[in-house]
Amino acid sequence: MAAGSFEVSGSPHLLKGTIAADVYELGGVAPTNIIRIDEAWKVSIDWELIGSLKSMVCGTWCLHLHLESIGKGEELDLFDGSREVHVKLDPCGNGQYHYDFTVPAGTVKPEHCSTPYKLVTTLTYLNECGRPGPMAGFVEGQILQFYDPGITTP
Repeated sequence: MAAGSFEVSGSPHLLKGTIAADVYELGGVAPTNIIRIDEAWKVSIDWELIGSLKSMVCGTWCLHLHLESIGKGEELDLFDGSREVHVKLDPCGNGQYHYDFTVPAGTVKPEHCSTPYKLVTTLTYLNECGRPGPMAGFVEGQILQFYDPGITTP
């Protein structure tokens, strides 16, 4: 799993965090950085709050996937289905969180001879009032290539 960066404003001894993410092609084969457009894929995201203040933090996590084209091509901000991903904080839990962000088949089009994309997973925090708070993280993922396998006949 690729490790990312996570920052909490204030004392890192009282509250800090980690984030990591990995890409999986659903029904596909290795490598997972070359993905058929006719197969769904997911980004498995794990993050954690650590420190004595973690039980005092309430609100919501906001997750995004971003695909930055390398060369000519459009940039993509991905949603899980048609909605932004929000994960409720659990102040009474162990501070560990997980989300499988599924991207449906056909979301990415193989334009410009299969433009490669750089994946970035971002995490931000919204307090109980829905306002941004002093925590954020990201994972710079691998370069992904999407291709059309063409028409196959039995």
